[in-house]
Amino acid sequence: MPAQPSSNRLDDRLIERCEDIPASPPPGDYVVVDTLHFSNTVIELLQQGATHVHVTDERGEEFAYREANPRAVIGGSSTDDYRPAEGYDFFNSPSFVQRLDVAGRPVSMTSSNGGRAVARLRAAGGDGVTVYVGSPMNAAALGRHLRERDRPVHLVSSGSRGEVAPEDHVGATLVSRYLDGLPPAETELDLFRRELRRAKGWEYVERHEIRRRDVLEYAMNLNSRAVLPRLEGDALYDVGRGGGSAPAAD
Repeated sequence: MPAQPSSNRLDDRLIERCEDIPASPPPGDYVVVDTLHFSNTVIELLQQGATHVHVTDERGEEFAYREANPRAVIGGSSTDDYRPAEGYDFFNSPSFVQRLDVAGRPVSMTSSNGGRAVARLRAAGGDGVTVYVGSPMNAAALGRHLRERDRPVHLVSSGSRGEVAPEDHVGATLVSRYLDGLPPAETELDLFRRELRRAKGWEYVERHEIRRRDVLEYAMNLNSRAVLPRLEGDALYDVGRGGGSAPAAD
């Protein structure tokens, strides 16, 4: 039977930046949180029916993956006007990937923070290390899933360019709360939404329609997905048998 925790243990679980991932991670479940925008992009790709999301070690390796898997859809960087860089099908944006046809197709991508954290854990982890991707969008479903597994949990707040990222801490906090059976009250959820909106500065959502949607319609849409991305080999698969809205948080 799963343990019955009596209090939130975020401080014991939190790894504040991907740079702080141990060289030899102890066994357990590791949740990579890169809210803006790797985690939410992965969740949405699997929500739309991608068979899996392959995570490369370095940006640019997606082209070789597509050569070996001709039906693959690949993601990379974006141009200044928020279009995929030359040769790519998309970039890290949960709203942009809605226009893709990925059902039944593999995807390959990475990112400078969340993708790098997944690759680090994949390279450093042994048989006892299991890697998930989480965000505010799947926090309730993922917390419940991890509680049932009853294993040590480490929450990797990916950060941004080596700095702590508050939006990733929000995701880690939410996963930890649901894992401990301490769901936030609606007033707390409203505070978390506000924090997510201003995490990259109040002007961020005004930069471009795509980024506005990424934040307002996805990052702030707490507990809206039941997708559970888990790393198996070199790719993330939805072990939640996915999609749809998450069940009511308990």
